[in-house]
Formats: sequence, C-alpha cells, structure tokens
Amino acid sequence: MRIFSTLVVLAVGCGGGSPKPAQNPHDAERDAASARWAQLDAEKPKSPLETRDRVGFRPADRCGQGPYRLETDSLRAHYGEQIIVYACGAHEISGNYRLTVESKGQSSRASDSAFGFGRDNEACKGNRAAVVQSGGSAAPGAGITGGGSSAHAATSAPPAHMKPTALARVADVPSECKMRSQLLDSSYYSAGPEVALDGHLVVDVWSDEPNDLEGLVFVIEKRAVASDMTPERWKAYLAASDAWDKRYMAMLDREVAAGRTTIVDSTVKTPPPPPPRAETPPPKPSRNARWIAGYWQYGDGSFHWLAGLWDVPPEDIAKDLTVHAPRLPPAAPVEQPTEPQPVATAVWAPGQWQWDGRGYVWIPGAWRVPPSANQAWRPAGWTVSVGGAVFVPGGWHVRIGR
Repeated sequence: MRIFSTLVVLAVGCGGGSPKPAQNPHDAERDAASARWAQLDAEKPKSPLETRDRVGFRPADRCGQGPYRLETDSLRAHYGEQIIVYACGAHEISGNYRLTVESKGQSSRASDSAFGFGRDNEACKGNRAAVVQSGGSAAPGAGITGGGSSAHAATSAPPAHMKPTALARVADVPSECKMRSQLLDSSYYSAGPEVALDGHLVVDVWSDEPNDLEGLVFVIEKRAVASDMTPERWKAYLAASDAWDKRYMAMLDREVAAGRTTIVDSTVKTPPPPPPRAETPPPKPSRNARWIAGYWQYGDGSFHWLAGLWDVPPEDIAKDLTVHAPRLPPAAPVEQPTEPQPVATAVWAPGQWQWDGRGYVWIPGAWRVPPSANQAWRPAGWTVSVGGAVFVPGGWHVRIGR
C-alpha cells in the first residue's frame, strides 16, 4: 500500500488580473513563476476518486482547545481511498491533529501535524478593553460582608495524560462553509484492484489556545476510486501521477531556492492540553456580560491555567448597566499569586470585590496575557454614586506614549 499526504506550500507574490508594468526587477520573475505553477496545476492527472461519504462532528461548546476525537471506518475501496478532514464554521481555526489508522492485521499507525495559518478567536480570550477577571473558585451567593479572608483557585497540577472528548455525529453535514479550515488530506493506494485501506480511523484535534467553534462542524470526507476502474487504467494513472509528482517537487525545490515560495512548517509545537478545570463563574458584573471559560497556556515546556473571566460589553459601561451596590466595598486583602507566571509576558491582574445582591464577594486575582505588547492591565474598582457605589470593570488599555 502506498500512502500520500498533501504538501502545504505558500506561494509568495502570485500575479493576477490585467498585465501591469513591472514595479521592481522581481515582478517579472514572480509573474513567470505564477504562470509556471498554473501550467503545472493544469497538467496534473485528473483524479479518479469520487466522494462516497461525508461524516460531521459538532463540538458542544463555543470555545475550546480539545483534544476532540473524530472516528470513522474506511470505505474498504478497491485501488485507492482518500481521507479529507476539515472544519466548517463561522471562524477560521488552527491547531494540531493526530491521525491514527488502526488497520486489520496491522499495528496502529499515527502521524501528528499542525494545521491552519491563523485563527479568529477573539471572542474566546477576553481581549476587549472591558473585562473582569476571576480566580474561578468564588461561588455566587457566598457573600462576604466584611473584610473577610480571600478565596483562591485550586492549584493542583495538570494530569499527566489526556483523554480526548469524543464528539457526537451530526445528521446534517454542511455543503458550504463560510470559513473552511483544512486539517488533513491523505490518500492510500494499492498497486492493483486490492482494497487500499481496511481499518478504523481516529483523528484527535487540539490547539495551544481556544478556538472559536461557533457553528463549527468537523467533517471527514471519504473518497474512493470510481467503480468502473480497470487494472490497465489504474496502472497508467499511477505512472502519470508519479511523473507529475516528480515535476512538482523539482519545481518546488527551484522556487524555494529562489526565495519565491516558502514551505509551511507543519511541526506540532505543543502537546495536547489537559482537561479544562471546573470553574464556577462569580457574580455577573453587568447586565450583558458574557462568561469566557479559562484555558491552558503552554510555556516553558508545561501547561499553565489561565482562569475564566467575564467579558463586559462597552455598551454596558456607557449605559450604566454595570453592578450597583448600596455601599463601597471594604479594603482589598493582601494578595499574592497562587500559581507561577505562565509565560514571560503575563501580568498579574489583582483581585477585586464584587456585589452578589446580598453582600460583597472577593474575586481572587489571576495571571493574564496581554493581547499585544503595548497594552497594560487596568484593575477593576468601584466609584461613589447616588445611593451607593458603581462597579467599574478592569481590562486592557493601550499604554500612553508607546
């Protein structure tokens, strides 16, 4: 059995549209390279594989790191079979995957790789200007009406082994994607009319920070060689495909050497994260605040927990929809970080008092990672108002003069 996987490359400076005068000496070279790639792509032998089955899997949560597990069986197709896995949703995602093929009569084979070129996950990290941090352990209703002791999040070490979450299949697999993120594309060929792949396929997917999984469905698309294939035609296709592959690799080597094409690094950078910690959101700080669960930050060869937080919309602050209390809170207790700094850029966001409707609850501080280098953390607080006090959310702000 022969196994093929797609090689991901990033072609730089491709031309297009109507001819334009060269802007610099390299424009003509790039336009010529683009034309060569287009010509080579047009000469690629037509694939004899056709789609036979598509299976979808939907995550339960809006935000998550995984690992998520997708499972299916091969088609047991003669001549050849292709497995394509992609994410179809409202946002671009990226991360890592592990493909394990459990073939009958053979030991399991696994391969790890990174996927995706970027991610749209701002809604899962609380990077807006107005957020309120939480240590993840203060329960709503546990009011502290005086200057009582502070509560701190658990500091147990992450488990050494992970257990992927098996995703449930969905009945309706989307036919079109607003945003499609490709994970893997692997083909399995036999020399003749034998079954190319007979086994069980397991795909584990994870990321170093949460992806935005809004409306997302993971799709496994299975393709097989057309049923009217003959040994003669198959042999001819394999020969033509091998010849084309050699031409492709030769051109790729030339373009990389010339600096016009870059091979994307698909090396897995982080191992699968531990299961997320259980968190109890503290009292809601504003009418339309949205809870964003905590996640694992990887740094210095290990995982560090970043606690969940409330994301307060700027409109709630502008319309005076944050929490009101009948009096100002007591003085903040002396507080020290309960866990080591997760990464060098992380800053300690101090704890704060929050009103739960009956009394003040102390919300422990937590480590936070700035969205960018020019942003600093502004602690939350309370201001005097008519009839009591008004909560002022903390959050990131742009440093002045930088």
